[in-house]
Amino acid sequence: MSEQTAEDDSPHGDAVVADQSAISHTDAMETFRLGVSRLIASDPALSYLPGDVVLEEARLQLALHQGKAVTVFLRKLDDSTVPIPVMQGSRVIDLKRSIRLHLGSQLRRANRTMPVSWRHVWKSYHLAIGQTKLSDDNELLLNYGVGNRSEVSFIKKLRQESKGKRVRVRNDG
Repeated sequence: MSEQTAEDDSPHGDAVVADQSAISHTDAMETFRLGVSRLIASDPALSYLPGDVVLEEARLQLALHQGKAVTVFLRKLDDSTVPIPVMQGSRVIDLKRSIRLHLGSQLRRANRTMPVSWRHVWKSYHLAIGQTKLSDDNELLLNYGVGNRSEVSFIKKLRQESKGKRVRVRNDG
């Protein structure tokens, strides 16, 4: 291994040893990912998570394991359901962020390259529990009756059109 010593610009005049055989950033990232994957696989609370898990997913899964989070089931438009973990005492906006995180991760793992426009999704659809729309992003989920193992779904928003002085509400669904 060849090493090179250089004088540091620090006020103490310490010598810095630079390793000429440094690995590339890509190799370092791959080594890190493999280490994290092994660590996750060895932890009983996280062992079922995929190897490319992101920090927020791991944090939510640990919170579920500790009883600090709940699982809300999202019924998608294709009628399939997806479990979405969310912290207890969360607001509607936190649920929306968690949905974005988990569905985005699912799509990424499925190698889907076309991005989802979440701005368009939230502009076009409400989240609802039963027929109750979760319309206020700052409202607590508990105030809408959303708790552990609750099921929320997407409901198409009604679009308002103004024609002259009249406002007509129509359903595009």
